Amino acid sequence: MRVVVKYFSALRDVTGKIREEVTVPEGATLSQLLEWFFKSYPKAEAFREELLVLVNGRTVDGSYALRDGDEVALMPPVSGGGGVVRKPVDLNKEVQDIIEKTAPRGGGGVVIFVGYVKGKVGDANVEVLEYEAYEPYATSKIREIEEWARRLDGVLEARIYHSVGSLRPGDATLYVFVSAVNREVAFRVAREALEKVKHEVPIFKLERRDDGEYWVVGDGRRIPRS
Repeated sequence: MRVVVKYFSALRDVTGKIREEVTVPEGATLSQLLEWFFKSYPKAEAFREELLVLVNGRTVDGSYALRDGDEVALMPPVSGGGGVVRKPVDLNKEVQDIIEKTAPRGGGGVVIFVGYVKGKVGDANVEVLEYEAYEPYATSKIREIEEWARRLDGVLEARIYHSVGSLRPGDATLYVFVSAVNREVAFRVAREALEKVKHEVPIFKLERRDDGEYWVVGDGRRIPRS
């Protein structure tokens, strides 16, 4: 039987591939597939202890019996790239790194979007906004959007970070960076990437206000917490 293995971030450099189909025997487990991976790509050993593994978009343990057509995503630690974060992103560091990596390739600018917690909704004062996510899956979806953006004509780099945890008014919640060959492409793709994050990444919000607590759903509606 065959499974699809997808590689992200630094693992693409290690393997020289974005994805590959691997033939495994009936009854093969995820652990056996991973041992094949490390033997096939010795440089990947550097990521063994912190490797993020998803099978069909969810985490499973090593004893999971692979099935024909399974999709296995292999990613290095979240801290090394876009995804879910629990501390503020260093904007200056990110921008400088992007400029250094894209200027030699024809980069002409970086568009940055930073979303932050509102202090007021209507007449109510927001005290805390709680962001919750199934972090491995949310990170995998964010990285899919990054890869989608990078494949578009004129785009040289895309990075997206989303904060989770308890955030107060003024705290940053979402960061989108897009570098492109010109500003038209950069602005357009940044907007499209932002919309994809809002509609495709399962991150949940609980708004704690001075008039009660409300779940904030995808279209911006507030549903009182029961």
